Order: sequence, then C-alpha cells, then structure tokens
Amino acid sequence: MSTIALVADSGCDLPRELLDRYRIEIVPLITRFGTQELPDLPETRAQFWQRYNLDEPAQTSAPSVGAWAEAFAAALSRAEQVLAITITGKHSSTYNSACIAAREFAGRVHVFDSWSLSLGEGLLVLRAAQAIAEGLALDAILEELHALRARLRVIFFLDTLDAVQRGGRLAPVMTAIKRMSSLLSIKPILTIREGVIGLEGAVRSRNKGVRRILDELQGKSIEAVAVAHTRLPSMAERLADAASEITYIPRSRLLIAEAGPAFAVHAGPGAFGLAYVPVVSDNR
Repeated sequence: MSTIALVADSGCDLPRELLDRYRIEIVPLITRFGTQELPDLPETRAQFWQRYNLDEPAQTSAPSVGAWAEAFAAALSRAEQVLAITITGKHSSTYNSACIAAREFAGRVHVFDSWSLSLGEGLLVLRAAQAIAEGLALDAILEELHALRARLRVIFFLDTLDAVQRGGRLAPVMTAIKRMSSLLSIKPILTIREGVIGLEGAVRSRNKGVRRILDELQGKSIEAVAVAHTRLPSMAERLADAASEITYIPRSRLLIAEAGPAFAVHAGPGAFGLAYVPVVSDNR
C-alpha cells in the first residue's frame, strides 16, 4: 500500500497523461447549462465547448461533499493518507466542501488550498505528485507546498468581458474594469494574489497582452512555468516559446493546457496567461 494518495479537483487542468502517470485522482467540478449538468473531466472538455459555443448560459459549481468523500474513500483503499489540493477557496466553495468531507476520515485526509486556479493550481498538484513519488513525508510535502504557494504568480489576459460579467466572480473589480474598457477600449490583465483575483493593468490588443505577460518573467530566475489558454492554442504555443527563451527552461518542460470550465466559464474564449514560480531569491 502506498503511503500517500493525491486527489485534486478538475480545476487544476493537468492533462490526462500526467494524471495517469502520477495516479492523481480527479474530483470534477460541475458545469450547468440550464438544467443539464456536465462533469468537468479531460474527456468532456470538447463537449463543454460545443455547448458553450451555442451561447447557452453556463455556470460552474463545486464538487459536492459526497463526491469528495467518495474520492477520499477510494484513495484510502490504496494509501494510508490522502493529500487533496483544491482551487482557490476565495472564489469557490470547493475547498470548504473538501474540508467537510475530510472530517469523515479521522485525520487521514489533509486538504490544501492552492490559492490559485487552472495551471497555477496545476503546478502545485504536479509538484506534490513528484514529491510523493520521491518518497517525501506528508509534513515535508505540505511545508514545500506552503513555500511554493507563497511564491506562485499567475497573470492572465481576457479578450472579452462578456463571460466574466455573467459569472460574477470578479464583482469587486468589475467596476474598474468596465470603466477602463468603456473609456479606452482596452482589455484587462488580471493577477491572483493570496487566492484573490484582481486587476493588474490593461492593454489594447492580444499582442500587447503577450508582451505585458512576458514582462513578468524578465530579470527573474524562474523554476517552473505553465501556459493556459481558452481556444487559442497557437497563441499559447507562442507564449510558451517566448517564456522558454526568457527563463532558459527547456520548452519540453513547460506545461501547456487549455483551461477548463472553472476558468473558461468566467474568462470566456480568447484568454491566455502564465503561472510561474520564481526561485526563492526572486520572491518580491
């Protein structure tokens, strides 16, 4: 029996190949189109976009307590302890649902809030998986995750405000975003700090958005980078190529993935961005 099993919600956006390699159990978030529900899994992403493109209003919801409990029970059948990593609890009830479910297992399940989303969460999940494979103890893994979370940076570009206005997740900054957009015809650049999404700046085009995001990497030593996008694979490849050149991280080590509904429902198509981890000396 393994010592630690790893469970995460589908908001981490890791590709199926990595999930299978590290035996990461995924608990899907739920997308609702009216009265119909679609669980978020790598295999259902194409269905999500087919429905989304029909202009049906979409909403996302956290996995139920029962879904988490079922995943934890299955994981404990093959491991002594479970480490669960979730999307930021500041914008989703996913973390709280996982914590409630964990209470049923007498201290054998440990829930960690990534304070992030998409591949920001994914970088933490991937590092936890690697640490488990290396044989690290749970306390050591949690200590490393806390340190990584403190250094993790996420920055992304939105091409449209339609989805984010419908989703309501950015209500605290929507007034500023809408004022800037109406006056200047610009597109917002957003960041995540301690789990909270906020307005970082604005640009007038996708190309300027790419340059603004890449500026984040300049002059820093970076240990990990991931690129997420919605419906822009060629732009994501371009961003990854440039990020590899700036950071000297081999292109083959850069994660690229299309973000799932947890991000896409609120960001809409045409979004892209980076999650990256500076080395300790560059933490600012």
